[in-house]
Amino acid sequence: MNNDSLRLIRLYEHWGQVIEHLEIKKGLYFKKDNNCPVFQYENKTENDVQKCTIKANYYIGVGTIPNGHPIFISPKVNSKLLDLIHKNLDNEDIDNTEKAKIENKEQVKALPEVDVIKMLSEIVKLPNATKEISELLDIDWSAPEIELEHLENDYLSPFLVIQFIHLMKTIVKKGLKKSYYSVEENLNSRIKGKILVPQTIKQNLLKNRATNTYCKYQEFGFNSVENQFLKKVLEFVKKYLSNNKELLSSTHSEIQYSINYISSAFELISPLENIREIKSVKHNKFYKEYKDAIQIGELILKNFSYSITKSNKTKRKTPPYWIDMSRLFELYAYSRLLENSNYNQIEYHWKTFGNEVDFIGFYKNPQKENRSPVIIDAKYKLHYENSKEHQDMRQVAGYSRLKKVYDYFSDKVNNNQIIDCLIIYPTLDKDKELKISEIKAYQSIYKMGICLPTKNSV
Repeated sequence: MNNDSLRLIRLYEHWGQVIEHLEIKKGLYFKKDNNCPVFQYENKTENDVQKCTIKANYYIGVGTIPNGHPIFISPKVNSKLLDLIHKNLDNEDIDNTEKAKIENKEQVKALPEVDVIKMLSEIVKLPNATKEISELLDIDWSAPEIELEHLENDYLSPFLVIQFIHLMKTIVKKGLKKSYYSVEENLNSRIKGKILVPQTIKQNLLKNRATNTYCKYQEFGFNSVENQFLKKVLEFVKKYLSNNKELLSSTHSEIQYSINYISSAFELISPLENIREIKSVKHNKFYKEYKDAIQIGELILKNFSYSITKSNKTKRKTPPYWIDMSRLFELYAYSRLLENSNYNQIEYHWKTFGNEVDFIGFYKNPQKENRSPVIIDAKYKLHYENSKEHQDMRQVAGYSRLKKVYDYFSDKVNNNQIIDCLIIYPTLDKDKELKISEIKAYQSIYKMGICLPTKNSV
């Protein structure tokens, strides 16, 4: 297979394109779940030319399809598609996606790109954020690495770095953990702990240092294996950030403040020389953030192949990875809801009988006098700004009719009362941010936009 046949397939979220001389026999799946395809594809032969129609779903990242082609999907927003939907508001039979084709590279550059790092910098502050974030990230360490031509195509590195910085900030706020750790030292005219005979002979007796003894003993303090490991990863992170200021421009000031804050606490900690020592550490439940930070730290080192010089490369290899943008938006929406007093009585991911509701609780609808019970569903679908999907309406209405949902609201809701349903969708229009409007075809079903942070394409 020649280099041309292995050309990069570049897609954008929710976009499709027809590629000639390409046949895909097997797709890629998020976390190897057959219900979560990274893209849809269809093979056709027209005029003796093999063609494949391929369309991205709700995942961004980079991977290799089984026939060897590298594929990269980035989070550009197809605003041209939104314009077409606006012109055909209630005509659900029109396939706007096919009509919203981008004619050239200049048009692509002009389209807005979702600022994934800005979204992540908000959701890391959520309760139990590390566990939630792990669910939306899929890294295939067993697959061959893929070389990225441009650093801005790498979403994995900043994704891991942002998590690590937030965990380290939490650790410093709580206070660094003290513990016993081993120290090896060449002592003069005294003995402490265990004498290391081979080192004493080699370092002292053979060099006529009769008064010196090489010893190993335990000390109690901050310079433990865990803190030394975190200091090691911190050096990688600082090197990476110093060389990628533009990549993290939207959060750079906040990140720099956090780095300075963390660095001052770790100033007297020496970086761990033997990374393998961290494997023997037993974690304390009281210091949960340590366990999470060490896990993320191991991923960061692995991502940079344990070489700090690779953290500043403009071109480097990365393991295949995918980020679930629909789940990322869901968490981002949750962070925005918690900031607003109208939604601070909302519970995230409530489960019953195999059903999982995105949000449940009480909210303040400006169209009503008092706080109302509500079921909220987040849909990562840009076209909700000017249209609707009846299947989604039926889904959220079905959730609101569950008896367990009525039991959840207890005596505050009677069985004859209709529980409000709210669809949260992404928007680029700041004027529609957190503005509730009723979906007129349905009773007590509303929609509300959450503004996506965007950045200029490079």
